[in-house]
Amino acid sequence: MDQLSKLPKWAQYLIALGVGVLILALVYFLVVKGQIKTNEQLKKKSQDLQSQIAQGKKAEAEAESLKLQIEQIKKELEIIKTIIPEDPETGKLLRVFQNLGRDLNLNFTSISPKPVTTGDLYNQQIYDIEVKGGFHQLAMFFDKLAHLRRVVNIQGLSIKGSSGKGTNTIVAKFQAIIYMQNPQAFQETEAKK
Repeated sequence: MDQLSKLPKWAQYLIALGVGVLILALVYFLVVKGQIKTNEQLKKKSQDLQSQIAQGKKAEAEAESLKLQIEQIKKELEIIKTIIPEDPETGKLLRVFQNLGRDLNLNFTSISPKPVTTGDLYNQQIYDIEVKGGFHQLAMFFDKLAHLRRVVNIQGLSIKGSSGKGTNTIVAKFQAIIYMQNPQAFQETEAKK
């Protein structure tokens, strides 16, 4: 230290400046540079986590959208089941036919359901029906059948004049065809995919 005090002032300042720069360099390389590297690593981790959070939120939104779509499809399936159910619901259909006929002053002389026929994509049941009544009442009966939620087709219609008096002016024979789902065929089609 003694020797330092013998040096001129400018040399002392220069040495002090050199020692200060050396201390700053040591602090930078030993402390600050490590902190900068740690901060960069934390920043990268934070960005990765933010990216994962964004992906999670996107997946959550898609999951909600899929849940809504599934619910909509379930509702549509329930509607389809009322239009083309899995079961023939023979008793219910006979009541519907008879109620419509009674409301329209048609007299059913016979309604005979045939066995269910299995098809490739759907099953069907045929009802042989004979009614007596007026021509317009029969037309309204067919119109009401056309507006049922179920699919009902009429085929083999034959109409003859009736010898009866009053409102029974015709005798009509026809077949009402009721369609039903064939779950077995659907499952086989799905299994082939």
